[in-house]
Amino acid sequence: MAASGKHEHAQATGKRTLLDVVCRYAEYIATVFGRGAGQKRGYCGHPEIELALIRLYRATSEPRYLQLSQYFVDERGREPYYFDLEAEERSRPRASDGYYRRHGLRNLELRRYNQSHAPVREQREVVGHAVRAMYLYTAMADLAAELNDGGLLAACEALWAHLTSTRLYITGGIGSSERNEGFSADYALPNLGAYAESCAAIGLVLWAQRMLRITGDGQYTDVLERVLYNAVAAGLGADGEHFF
Repeated sequence: MAASGKHEHAQATGKRTLLDVVCRYAEYIATVFGRGAGQKRGYCGHPEIELALIRLYRATSEPRYLQLSQYFVDERGREPYYFDLEAEERSRPRASDGYYRRHGLRNLELRRYNQSHAPVREQREVVGHAVRAMYLYTAMADLAAELNDGGLLAACEALWAHLTSTRLYITGGIGSSERNEGFSADYALPNLGAYAESCAAIGLVLWAQRMLRITGDGQYTDVLERVLYNAVAAGLGADGEHFF
């Protein structure tokens, strides 16, 4: 999340040296992607830029960054499916194509993998790669707050209810499957085979913090605390020298 880092640098130093760089980069991205003539109707396969753009908007008060984030969130999952069009345009396969074939991932599963199987406002179940999901849902919550968007907030609340009732370990870990580094089926939470990546746990903390800020509901605090003191803390050794 480069935009977030540049924001922190500006806050710490009072200088816009790095912030101006990332602003120019975001403005270039806005010329490439969008619904205008000659633009690509695409979005990132790994949701992340969406929430960084919102941080950039808050740092600069430039509405174009908020609008670009909203475009990326709302475009995800729409037809015609961008990644199918992109694959047709490639002159040669990418390295990850072989990975998908080896693991037998089908087209619908690939769409679920990066949460592009349906427009985000219609999604009601947490699916796919856990880190990608958390970054996307965090951005959805941020946008819901900035735009007073009840539809996005309702989607976040439904996704939260599904996650916490069917796909959350007692430690706050999420993403039980190593196969897709993410979610499998409801209540499929094996102990020995738990993937439960620490990056996903950190993403859940981010999402919980946003939902708490919007609603003031203590359920988000409860999950945030559980995740922070268990699933996140387990990623680093007590001696500070080892990681898991």
